Amino acid sequence: MAVPRVKRQKPERAAPRAVGLTREAVIAAALEEIDATGLPGFSIRGLARRLGVNPTVVVWHLGNRNMVLAEVVNAVQGDLVPARPPHQGWQDRLRQIFARSREAVRRHPNVAPLIGAEIVSNVRSDFRLAEALLEALAEAGFTGAALCRAYNATHAALVGFTTQELAQMPGEDLPGWQAGMREHLTRADPRTHPILARELPHLANRAFILRWQNGVEAPMDESFALYVDCFIAGLAAHALGTGIPAN
Repeated sequence: MAVPRVKRQKPERAAPRAVGLTREAVIAAALEEIDATGLPGFSIRGLARRLGVNPTVVVWHLGNRNMVLAEVVNAVQGDLVPARPPHQGWQDRLRQIFARSREAVRRHPNVAPLIGAEIVSNVRSDFRLAEALLEALAEAGFTGAALCRAYNATHAALVGFTTQELAQMPGEDLPGWQAGMREHLTRADPRTHPILARELPHLANRAFILRWQNGVEAPMDESFALYVDCFIAGLAAHALGTGIPAN
């Protein structure tokens, strides 16, 4: 009589993690990798090489590439909303958040496209930023559907200027590209583009589409200040125009 074979239970595999490696360390290394190599070339394998581990260790800690990028955005934006000082008005609160957002991206300019154009980061979004913007706009008087529209406009404004200011520089033959851009501007014909040709000394390398450096080397501080002032003034005027108190 045959003796029935007993199936042996396979031992459960241990989680593929490196000793002492933390989730926070993986996120920090991912940000360092993007700072060093840029967003297009970022990969789980490259991050694993930086950490000296197998790629499965990175996936175990954070998940796939999308999840890693979401964590990176969350890390960059983690300090945008400080404790609110007493009696700080909604306009000053927005100015504070705008300024901190720009400074955060200036410290990590290679992340700018991810913040401005990748919806993948939403999966790990920090609700503190959303709440702070909504709080300021609610104090301005927006509510309901109007609050949603004002929030969308504010978030777009928060991201828009900075991502353009810190747009990625060409990765191939940068000196040659910059020289070509400077030469291209000299060809502005005063007969067909009179204002551009006349004002070029004030515009060259200081204005969008007329520059050969991004905001890392040629920051647009005064333009950013005007941008924020105009946007907040527009919010206040809109609130007043719809019968909503602006203060």
